[in-house]
Amino acid sequence: MSFFKTAGQLLQNNSAEIAAEINKVLKSEYHSLLDEGGLSNDTMTQRRTHLIKLIGTAVLNQHDPGVADEIADWTRETALAAVEQGIQVEELIRSLRSYKKIIWNYLENKIDIDQTKASIVIQVHYLIEDILDQVLLVYNAGYINFYEQRIDSAKKAFNEVSFPVVALSDQVAILPLIGELDEERAGIILENVLPKCKDLKIDELILDLSGVPRIDTISANTLFQLKDSLAIIGISLTFTGIKPELAVPMVNLGIPINKLHIKGTLKNAIAMSKVL
Repeated sequence: MSFFKTAGQLLQNNSAEIAAEINKVLKSEYHSLLDEGGLSNDTMTQRRTHLIKLIGTAVLNQHDPGVADEIADWTRETALAAVEQGIQVEELIRSLRSYKKIIWNYLENKIDIDQTKASIVIQVHYLIEDILDQVLLVYNAGYINFYEQRIDSAKKAFNEVSFPVVALSDQVAILPLIGELDEERAGIILENVLPKCKDLKIDELILDLSGVPRIDTISANTLFQLKDSLAIIGISLTFTGIKPELAVPMVNLGIPINKLHIKGTLKNAIAMSKVL
């Protein structure tokens, strides 16, 4: 029996035992992080067992491309789970280093390597190293990708709730904006405010800009697009709280200010609206 076959079958048939040994090495700090994240030890043991079995299959078949795809899938799933559980990438990288040492120590204890041709042993060793290096590369890329997606989703959710359309009456609602209005936030306003106003079936939206310290020309243009979009569905837009530093980019767009419904303060806008 070749060394590839012997080593591959050992890893396949004893994957649970090897995974348990990895658990022992990483049981302290790493497992406390798993507990805090709500990821059970049994779940991680199953994941590790599966990976060891896949590595065994790869060794047995001398790096079957199909197995490589399965290992990549395992790695991406693990990266996603790590992000969801709040586990830092450094901890998982450290765990992968333990795989190399424990897997090779296991093979050395079970196989008389001294009786095997050195070049064959080196080939198997490099194959296992290569597989785990690929796991590390795919894992890093997957972790970063999933983490960025999570940040983007959280940012989008935050921006959506940052633009509350509050009904003052059956006819009038107010949208108070707070913080710097950049192109991204302005786009979210255009995307989310229009359907909210339509659902409320209002006649007028008061857009208060008194809490906005700065606005660029692109964002100002988006607000005018909001005005035109609301007009199409029969809702008028009233601007309030426009400070001098906000007025300049608005004027630079070349839109006649006299065509806009502007009130100096929110109080004045509410007093002259259809609020009952």
